Amino acid sequence: MDRHIPFFIAVLTAFLQITNITRAADNSQSDSKRPNIIFIITDDQNTNELGYLGGNSLTPNIDSLANGGINFTRSYVSSSVCSPSRYTCLTGQYASRCTLPYFTDQASSEGVTRVLWNIGFSPDQINLPQALQGGGYKTGFVGKWHINGLPGWKTIAKGTDVNDPIVKETLESNQRNFSKGVKTHGFDFAKNIYAGNPDDDQGLKNVGLNKHNQEWLTQAGLEFIEEYKDEPFFLYFSTTLTHVPDTHESLTGDPRRSPVGMLDEPITGVQPSRESVIERCKAAGIPKKNWGATWLDDGVGALMKKLDDLGIAENTLIVYFVDHGMVSTSKGTCYVGGLIAPTVAYWPAKVKPQVCDKMIQNIDFAPTFLQVAGITPPVGMKIDGNSFAPLLWGEPFEGHTSVYSEIGLTRAVTTKDWQYIAFRVPESMQRTVDERMKDHLRLIEDMKKKNQWYEKWTVDPEARYYQMGMGAGGLSFERWQYNNGGAWKPHYFDADQLYDLKTDPLQSTNLAGDPKYAAKLAEMQKLLKTYLNDLPGTYPGLKPNIN
Repeated sequence: MDRHIPFFIAVLTAFLQITNITRAADNSQSDSKRPNIIFIITDDQNTNELGYLGGNSLTPNIDSLANGGINFTRSYVSSSVCSPSRYTCLTGQYASRCTLPYFTDQASSEGVTRVLWNIGFSPDQINLPQALQGGGYKTGFVGKWHINGLPGWKTIAKGTDVNDPIVKETLESNQRNFSKGVKTHGFDFAKNIYAGNPDDDQGLKNVGLNKHNQEWLTQAGLEFIEEYKDEPFFLYFSTTLTHVPDTHESLTGDPRRSPVGMLDEPITGVQPSRESVIERCKAAGIPKKNWGATWLDDGVGALMKKLDDLGIAENTLIVYFVDHGMVSTSKGTCYVGGLIAPTVAYWPAKVKPQVCDKMIQNIDFAPTFLQVAGITPPVGMKIDGNSFAPLLWGEPFEGHTSVYSEIGLTRAVTTKDWQYIAFRVPESMQRTVDERMKDHLRLIEDMKKKNQWYEKWTVDPEARYYQMGMGAGGLSFERWQYNNGGAWKPHYFDADQLYDLKTDPLQSTNLAGDPKYAAKLAEMQKLLKTYLNDLPGTYPGLKPNIN
């Protein structure tokens, strides 16, 4: 029993901190006037799927948010894959602050952390929904989770008939357990949940239910708004669109497919029909690959209409955010194309339409939402970001002068005109080429078994580590960043990379080795060291090892 005492003390401490949250807003302000907040986070959405950014797509509702609110053109993420990005949005922290053993145990022996999909909340950690909850807000979660593991997850054997009652019984049990798990992280309402990507759930995959169902998510979002319309609320609406699996196949397939089994009837009436999506996209000449964006847009439109119908639209801040950049297949890197994430803030009662080129980052969402809600972050809630609420209120706002990013074995610092990327493989991972090649070939065989190996991918004769550091020679995800076995960024494996973003936005010319830029390189390295020195872990050549 004694070994559990520290855990219980930590949980009790967090509870007491949350209950002692004070409101920074005018105490005479009634709850009915405190703004609602809807945070819409989409998945792997490319700029070509957003009409307001010039994409070949049909997204009138999202476009209206951008054109009627603040269109942030320099909104960055600190980590360019979904799990750490979500963690950062819900904590205001860099992902490398995670203290879960699942994360810390994956650090190298020198202490070099590797931010991947290994991120989650600690039991004693106070996050954004808990702080909002403690400050009087009703909090809701709908959609893709993909942060901590969720309890009670039962799988279904491959080959099982999807119509077998045991399938529905198992999946409904999963949903009940998922809801309980999510609620422990500060949500009053948690419904219609994908634990991760639809394709990650082998149970869903084994019975052909690993598909998108936007109506299923929209239905839950509307239910939450209706239930808490008379109280200040925060809704975290996390879509699976437009990530894989294929959005067109999901849209045109059986609409009864869902994470709770085959529905008795398709969900209708919550947003325009799927047939309508197809008709409008065909009439507008939209390519099939982008039809999913219109399907998603209809869901956003349904939430907006609900707010209008209830008369609470004016008092609701909507932030639309893509979980990371998707330009030039830069996902999973620190290149700017993977870091700049389309972001819009829409609040009819406050925000004036504008295009903003100030630098913000996903570490800023938590402090912004807390300030908007009039809630002081509780003692012990570490926040790395800064609130951009003054911008929403029309007050002076400067934004960041630089942003820090991390993924795998790479670290980066970006200013308005420059970027420095460091890619260092710790000594403990630097084995002989033969040793690395053995690992590499084992990975290839594993990928072939999972149908993740493509003939266009060649075997790297050096079995180098890719930037995410997942394995010698690169795992399947890292291989997606390559075309025909050749690096899409010519300096991908360089240890030090310096780019002039004004003259070289595609980051094809590494200036780190040019003597003319030695002073700029030193300046950017010093700036990166400032960030690293404030974060856990070590980093070769830039932050001393722990030994």
